[in-house]
Amino acid sequence: MKTTMLVAAIAVALAGCQTTQQAAENLRSDWVGQSADSFFVANGPPVTGFPRDNGGQIYTWRGGEATSYRPGSFQTRSVPTQTLDGRRTMTTTTSYQPPRQLNYVCEAQIAADPQGIIESIRISRDTGGMGLSFSRCAELFVRD
Repeated sequence: MKTTMLVAAIAVALAGCQTTQQAAENLRSDWVGQSADSFFVANGPPVTGFPRDNGGQIYTWRGGEATSYRPGSFQTRSVPTQTLDGRRTMTTTTSYQPPRQLNYVCEAQIAADPQGIIESIRISRDTGGMGLSFSRCAELFVRD
């Protein structure tokens, strides 16, 4: 019974987790056919633009940049062991996880036609999310 409840709780928690694929689908459905300028007004300016042969542009957009710090920590584990002569003992090991800096970002390539209308959007870089999400882009672009 406890196992069933644990599995159900994990399933509910993971249902709230969003993925890069879901963010990409939302970006395409919300922005393809819209003005690139409108996208940049809503989400921030592009970091680069590259002219296309047809007169359009390919933009690199980056957003959601954030940094967090995870302090160092010790973890101690005790494991029951048995010696060669049959005595039972506990073996204790302690490990140290050093402090880490975690960086979060979502980056997309946006192709616009000569009139500035978005033809395609592709997520080119996505880190894990800051919250329960597997994707920083999902935290920015997935609707609940």
